[in-house]
Amino acid sequence: MGVSTIALSVLLAGGGANLQDHPAIGTPGAVTTPVQEVAAQPLPNVAAQPLPDHAPIIHAPAPPAGTPPPGSVPAAEDENVIIVSSSPRQIEADPFSGVNAASFAVVEAVDKVVVAPVAGTYERVVPKPIRNGLRNFLINLAEPIVFVNYLLQFKPGKAMETAGRFVINSTVGVAGLFDMAKRKPFRLPYRENGFANTFAYHGIGNGPYLFVPVLGPTTARDLVGRVLDLAVLPTLVGKPFNKPVYGLSTGIVKSMNDRVAFDEQIKANRAAADPYVATRDFYLKRRQAEVDALHSPEYRARKGIAEPVVGDEKPLPEPSAQKP
Repeated sequence: MGVSTIALSVLLAGGGANLQDHPAIGTPGAVTTPVQEVAAQPLPNVAAQPLPDHAPIIHAPAPPAGTPPPGSVPAAEDENVIIVSSSPRQIEADPFSGVNAASFAVVEAVDKVVVAPVAGTYERVVPKPIRNGLRNFLINLAEPIVFVNYLLQFKPGKAMETAGRFVINSTVGVAGLFDMAKRKPFRLPYRENGFANTFAYHGIGNGPYLFVPVLGPTTARDLVGRVLDLAVLPTLVGKPFNKPVYGLSTGIVKSMNDRVAFDEQIKANRAAADPYVATRDFYLKRRQAEVDALHSPEYRARKGIAEPVVGDEKPLPEPSAQKP
């Protein structure tokens, strides 16, 4: 999640500013304006879930007839041996859990020693209005990517609204420092979008879950989409977006803003029985809510998809009124 924010700046120095966030956790992974909470539901009780995928798993043979139900069987003599029924869904979602967990542990250690203290200082020293202005500036730079992906999702109405936001905020909003487009009389809300969302909208699955040291939590699909997001402005526009100094400076600002925004969620994940599993589940849940929100209510009803629950300031795309 947000624990890999400083490392993210290094990537941006070579590939352009990270203009989309999925946030990822701490970088919202993913993707953009950080998502602090995806749904109103509390985080899953990790202690009550199946044991983490990266724990050793030994499949027990079927018990003979008359064996007492689970919970009444005395503990094994070797308490270090874990006997569980493996979850095919979990194994499929996180086949590289051993490597991912090791990467997560390293990033967590760096975050506690370096990233979190620096982000705390940034929050205390830089006034909130200035932090919001910098955040709005980076969001405005990402609007062309949002525009392109709404076209790729066959949503010309939302693409035109995004283009309108970009023009208004780039002029009246002083190069995007102020989000004037969401105010009266325009009332054009910001909607996060990117190539990862386009892939998902057209039916491409997550692929394996990954925890990458530089990017944080992601999936194979989201990783490809993120790379494409980063490549748009450097490739199509060139200077200054292809300059390392631009990528480094904007990357650091975005990383600090994301780390401050995700601080409560990071603490909640660390308080869980298994922080790695809590971080992974939060990311996957958030991304699924974002993908579900891309589709119209009619589509969700046909597919039996629950209505996404989005908080007041969450950057999930609003449900589309257009057909998928």
